Amino acid sequence: MRPKILMIHGGGTTPDIFRIQARKLDAALSQFFDLHYVSAPIECPAGPGVLPFFAGMGPFLKWMHDQPPDLEDLDTFPALDDMLEVFHAEGPFDGIVAFSQGAKAALHLLRYLERERGGERAVDFVITVCPTCPFQGIKDSKDRRSPYAKACLELGKVQTESIHVLASGDPYNYESESMIEFFEASARKVFRIEGGHHMPMDDGFNRKLAEMAARIYNGI
Repeated sequence: MRPKILMIHGGGTTPDIFRIQARKLDAALSQFFDLHYVSAPIECPAGPGVLPFFAGMGPFLKWMHDQPPDLEDLDTFPALDDMLEVFHAEGPFDGIVAFSQGAKAALHLLRYLERERGGERAVDFVITVCPTCPFQGIKDSKDRRSPYAKACLELGKVQTESIHVLASGDPYNYESESMIEFFEASARKVFRIEGGHHMPMDDGFNRKLAEMAARIYNGI
């Protein structure tokens, strides 16, 4: 059986839309892995850049409401149970690829699973692209932090080996820069590329990401 990756779409899209958005990385990863696209449970308006190209492909979906919850609920979100059900029912998964708000969902999922396993990694790797930071407003464009930043980080960092793709022209890049702090520094790699809030389109770069994922999976 081939290794499997869980593909987590961003907010205001769908798995089918994400399959199109991620087509270059999908093609590169498919040489080594089977890909499983998972669907968020909350209906919402279309996300950034979705319209008009993907008009008619709704209903559009999101993972969370993007508002800070009560402090005691910082590591939960409405779709966590749905994601855990998919993770256990459709797995085992060897890696995760997550875009935008999907990276927030992946962070909470991985942190929950690692805690459940006593710190043991639940997957071999995670790739986030243009990640947005939990929760919206945790750090703004002027580098000011909300009271939730310290509380979120105190919940622990994800130990899973991680690869992060940040885009210089992404209007949410300040959140992406904050997001990487939630992953163990010694186990993460960060790529800062040109472009906006979208999946990478350069064939060579996508091949590089796929080959890195394959090497991590194979323990090379």
